[in-house]
Amino acid sequence: MALFRRNKSQDPESEPDDGLPTTIAESGRKKSGPTPSRREAEALRRQRVTRQLSPKEARKENAAKNRAERMRSLNAREATPEKALMRDYIDARFSVGEFLLPSLVIILALSFLNSVWPAMTLFATITMYVYILAVLADGFIMWRGFKRVLAERLPRVSPKGLLMYGMNRMIQIRRFRIPAPRIKRGDAY
Repeated sequence: MALFRRNKSQDPESEPDDGLPTTIAESGRKKSGPTPSRREAEALRRQRVTRQLSPKEARKENAAKNRAERMRSLNAREATPEKALMRDYIDARFSVGEFLLPSLVIILALSFLNSVWPAMTLFATITMYVYILAVLADGFIMWRGFKRVLAERLPRVSPKGLLMYGMNRMIQIRRFRIPAPRIKRGDAY
């Protein structure tokens, strides 16, 4: 007879049943190996917390974190319905602003031919200014049309800040626009 142990057969009501398994066998789990010592457990924890990365791995991980943060903030900023409408409106129409950057690069390259062909520099400069005026005129037409669409679809929304947003999207090359275009040119938006 044990002095300091309760006999379960004599007093079954005295032990509380909290519904929790009391042994590993009752819980259905099997122990995979011996319990690690405190030193081993702390070493594993330290290794998880303070990983030693090579400079290349650290740059790669930091770039991935920065990219994820940028995309999260971009998605939060771009989620408003008026900006989505502006993006769809711009993406559905053809604009001369899409070709502004490539054409300016070509015009700049032609202006370097000053020593070989001086008239080409004058022609390239005039062409550049005419093209920029055409982009501004196209932007004006785009803005007037968008304000009309915005008033029809989202009547209580202010167009404040959307002009520059639309102009920036309009002069980007369609392939490199972020967020990517959801609709094709000429589709209904």
